[in-house]
Amino acid sequence: MPDQFKYWRAVNSLRNGELSFIQAFISDGNVNQASVFFALMPFPTPVSPISLGFYNTFLYIILFFVLYVKRVFTNVSIWFYLLFPSAALYTALSLRETLIFFFMTLTIIYTRESKIFKSALFVIPIYLIKFQNFFILGPIVLIYFIFNVARKGMSLAKALMIGAISLAGLLLSAPIAIPLVNFFRVAMFVEDGGDRDDISLITGAGDFVFQGLTSALYFLVKPLPWEATSALQLIQSLENVFVLGVLFLITRQAWRKNLDKLAFWLLFLAFSMSIYGLVVFNYGTAVRYRYPFVMIYVLFVCADCNITRLRSNKRIKNYTQPIFKSSE
Repeated sequence: MPDQFKYWRAVNSLRNGELSFIQAFISDGNVNQASVFFALMPFPTPVSPISLGFYNTFLYIILFFVLYVKRVFTNVSIWFYLLFPSAALYTALSLRETLIFFFMTLTIIYTRESKIFKSALFVIPIYLIKFQNFFILGPIVLIYFIFNVARKGMSLAKALMIGAISLAGLLLSAPIAIPLVNFFRVAMFVEDGGDRDDISLITGAGDFVFQGLTSALYFLVKPLPWEATSALQLIQSLENVFVLGVLFLITRQAWRKNLDKLAFWLLFLAFSMSIYGLVVFNYGTAVRYRYPFVMIYVLFVCADCNITRLRSNKRIKNYTQPIFKSSE
């Protein structure tokens, strides 16, 4: 993954003074902006991309203890956090994905606690590192505050209403949105090594809606086993089978226990998968972009709906007490 060398060189340039922090923040692209956060971490200057990968591993460990102290983990989500293969891979590499996951998770933690200032503080770095995730997470956070999801939850009817309004907004903005989406589809396809003549463009409002709905599901499951062209893709496809099974079992139990809390996270997952499904084609890129959203979905569905086991012998309709007892 050659992108690792870009981050490594940028961190070294910041540490030895060749690049100032101000220059890094105002430069084009997101490599320098993400590297600023790496350079500020209290570790020796990395001598290789592998060394920089330990920075991400440290963030992942710190986040583990934050989630534990905040009582987010359940018996299911704590093992998923530790054993999710994509998380183990990308948190060991010198890429920005762990930074993105770190700040996204902290934003949601403080949003759930109704701490507006702290949630805003942690969402700002996401804009600097990866603005796409900022524009996905930003509306979700606003919806959480506006509908007071922390206390009241969000009914399935409200989630469907928000989805319908979003769909209507897309249709109304189609003359402006379609050229932008096509631009990013082509740009990301070419960046991943494809030929711009091989990419199919969105041709109209109807195609826009169809592509948005179908690409969301496909983005969640790709690469499929028969689409794998390398050993890594085959492993990723087998991982997908396992992860989809876990998502199904968690979602089924949450549906039975607390549909009002689940509806919000279904909206979160559908919105994020739809956005990236429209523009990402490379299988490896899809796995990198997808894993923070899948991890967040599992963590907070389990926390909000008290999912402590993957299988349940009986249907539980009422919300049960959380796995951690209150300290009060």
